[in-house]
Amino acid sequence: MLLWLSFSIFNVSLAGEGDDPMATRMVPSENIVYKPGKGLEISSDDGDFTMVTRLRAQQRYTLTEEAGELSHGFQLRRARLMFKGNVFGKANSYKFELAVSPKDIGLKPAGTISKSPLLDWYFHFGQIRDLNIRMGQYKVPYSHQRVVSSGNLQMVDRSIVNGEFNLDRDLGFDLRSKDLFGLDMFRYYAGVYMGEGHSSYAEGDLGMMYLARVELLPLGLYKDYVEGDLKRMATPKLSIGAGFAYVDEAKKDKGIIGDHPLDGGTTDTLNFTADIGFKYSGLSFEGAFFWREGTRNPGDAMDDLGALIPVDEARDGLGFYAQGGYLLPKKDIELSARYGQIVPAAEETSLSVKNEAGVGLSNYIGGHSLKLQSDFFRLWSEDGFAAGENQFRFQLQLAY
Repeated sequence: MLLWLSFSIFNVSLAGEGDDPMATRMVPSENIVYKPGKGLEISSDDGDFTMVTRLRAQQRYTLTEEAGELSHGFQLRRARLMFKGNVFGKANSYKFELAVSPKDIGLKPAGTISKSPLLDWYFHFGQIRDLNIRMGQYKVPYSHQRVVSSGNLQMVDRSIVNGEFNLDRDLGFDLRSKDLFGLDMFRYYAGVYMGEGHSSYAEGDLGMMYLARVELLPLGLYKDYVEGDLKRMATPKLSIGAGFAYVDEAKKDKGIIGDHPLDGGTTDTLNFTADIGFKYSGLSFEGAFFWREGTRNPGDAMDDLGALIPVDEARDGLGFYAQGGYLLPKKDIELSARYGQIVPAAEETSLSVKNEAGVGLSNYIGGHSLKLQSDFFRLWSEDGFAAGENQFRFQLQLAY
């Protein structure tokens, strides 16, 4: 039904143009343009076909101190190759992105990899303003900070709270609108996904993920999926969002991400998040709340002695973080800070206490496309602040 609807919309967008959609298009020399930070863009003379290609990499140094012991590492944290554009009309867009760094592909010490380098590949049909269709593999529109590109963060990386409660990439489709009713203040998303997560390729059971998200921007739409206020908004901007997701028979302990329970079973998980964002004149703030509750479906895995492995508890609990930044006047330097906390449920759960508190300093030499970032965090668990660890990170990002 969805495919039929998609291609019906697709055909309507081509009707009446009078040209053969498969006819050769000319690409004038002036339609081959390189935009620093955006990439190389090639477009046909009628604009029905475009392709933008871009490379992005993050090089990161990390120094950690715990109980007087120092450790450090230098890594190519992210390495991405992206293609995006539109085909057979301006409303039919696509995105294809590869991720090839060791972390991106889940490289293990033994030399094995756990993830496909295929990060995103989706098609987006935007003919109807209030009923856009997206299908393929991509970040599901659940938590705000997770959907923000890793290249558009105001600190070196996302919050540990987002890392625990977010829902990452999956295969499926959603209906959405970036300007519902044309009122310049509402957005929505409603999707169904396979529930297997990133790198799924085989047929499975009928356990699926169902998701819905709504957003209110009462002061007008703006680019709230970019952290920091590099544009120095001339008027205040506010974003309020909430998302809900149900994962039926989730294979991993965080839903569609995390580890497989040792007992081999699955978990039915309820997930809720609410978030807020604000920007004005170089000042930015965002915060988010997360809640998750799961019901375990025990597995029948056995240990080496033939005994059933005890059933793992679901990772029930909640979390929140608050983050803010200020872009110095007439400078491309931003100061930022963040506090986050993960709180286990009062009853049985496998979730543990985690806290973070830190400050950051960013130099936006070429906006988010060329920037130097550093941050310092104190991380601690249920043992208390004094028993925690210190973490310093320094990162260079270049996108071109």
